[in-house]
Amino acid sequence: MSEPSGWSRGYPVSEPYPAIWHSFQSPAHLRVICALMGVAWEVGPETPLSILEVGCGTGYTSQMLAAGNPHWQVLGLDYNPAHIAEARSLAAAARLDNVRFLEADLAELDDPGLDQLPEFDLVTVHGVWSWVADPVREGILRLLRRRLKPGGLALVSYNALPGAANSLGLARGVRQAMLAHEGSVDGVATAAKWVERLVAAQAAHLPPTGWRHLLTGEIQGARPGYLLHEFQTEFWRPSFHADVAAALATARCDYVGSATIDENFTQMSLSPAQRELWEDAPSAAARELIFDMCVPRAFRRDLYVRGLRRVPRDEAVDALWLASTAHTQGEVELKGQAGTAKLPQPLVDAVRSALEQGPRQIGALRALPGCGSVTPSELVALLIGSGCALPLWRQPGTGADWAAAVAAAQRLNAVAADRLAPFGIGSGQVGLATPSLGGGLVVSPMELAVARLAAESSSQSAGPEHAAALVGRLMPPGPKPPPDVCADVEHRIAMLLKERWPVWRALGIA
Repeated sequence: MSEPSGWSRGYPVSEPYPAIWHSFQSPAHLRVICALMGVAWEVGPETPLSILEVGCGTGYTSQMLAAGNPHWQVLGLDYNPAHIAEARSLAAAARLDNVRFLEADLAELDDPGLDQLPEFDLVTVHGVWSWVADPVREGILRLLRRRLKPGGLALVSYNALPGAANSLGLARGVRQAMLAHEGSVDGVATAAKWVERLVAAQAAHLPPTGWRHLLTGEIQGARPGYLLHEFQTEFWRPSFHADVAAALATARCDYVGSATIDENFTQMSLSPAQRELWEDAPSAAARELIFDMCVPRAFRRDLYVRGLRRVPRDEAVDALWLASTAHTQGEVELKGQAGTAKLPQPLVDAVRSALEQGPRQIGALRALPGCGSVTPSELVALLIGSGCALPLWRQPGTGADWAAAVAAAQRLNAVAADRLAPFGIGSGQVGLATPSLGGGLVVSPMELAVARLAAESSSQSAGPEHAAALVGRLMPPGPKPPPDVCADVEHRIAMLLKERWPVWRALGIA
């Protein structure tokens, strides 16, 4: 299968970009970041948001945002007609009438064309900036200048320097190996073998990066379509934060903070010596460079606002609502850039007990026994960063459109389970759409399939005792697997129903 040589502009189009849900793209999460940084974003549960996803692929993120929020309007934009066709197909199957998809090349879309679009409260540009040519980057900036509302947010993620510099040689070699197979998935296997040989030869400039681990299979679950899109574009190049910030400044956008919560806290990301360097830096740009030189990561998720206004931080954070992610016991670890730390057990016990009874505001959680020693910002970072809790967009059961929102979210979950994770088979992370989170809950393909089956089986409860009844429905057609395989699947389903079902029910997912 060869790459089209004309309209593709050097970007891989032979395989669709795989569907994936990242919770940091939800407005609920971005509202937390604004509160943590003391920045105003005046939106609430009843705000009729207008959202644009640039580079929407097959539209899964846009659909997750639209499904549980019927009063929002979501637009997905991509230049690949196959992506747009699939996005429209999935949206039609889920009967979502508040999301639409537009085939457009931002390198060619002029000002009159941009002005036909609505103004947006939020524009997400995830996984695009590092992979496209300069005319496309300029098209993104032109769009932000003309269509991002004053006070609106822009989320821009990209491979960052100097962390991504170690991957320059790897990226070049992998692309060459893939192009030898004319853009087909066969090139992925060839590239992986080439990397494995370099590792065995102890190549000096092939450090153990995430990309290397993906190609050698040390990290499981990478799909060929994802790897093609990561490596095959001829335009890939990482950027310094200061250069991206300067580009966004031409659209009058100011940097708010990182959508990766712990990166907004130097004590969670830098050693004492590194923090001293950071504090002595002469400017904000210099501090960001020191941060990027010290943290072991090569990808940034930067949040910008078009018109920065300050608000009292503690007051804004105390007003945030959190919900439990699972009913579990035991210790909780927080993984930050500076290492892993265990949360104080009194705090964990008190917060878990409270959240299992229902959503709570940060201010109320800080009043619990064992929680009084942490600031509002520290508490929200600890709970969300450790995976104990997620930010709510609105209270379950509230709003005139709640029933319609739940129905739309369940339709999308059912369609996604059929198309993206039949029988719970598949890799990567998907989502369970829900009105409560303003987007969805990150789950595995198996969790998506189990949630769909459990919701169909019982309208009131689905405890571990229901696991055996679901095993047969989860198995693919064909010969029955061996008893030990069925027993393992039943055990996994039982644990999911025990730990996750109460949360799914509480959030209006099932």
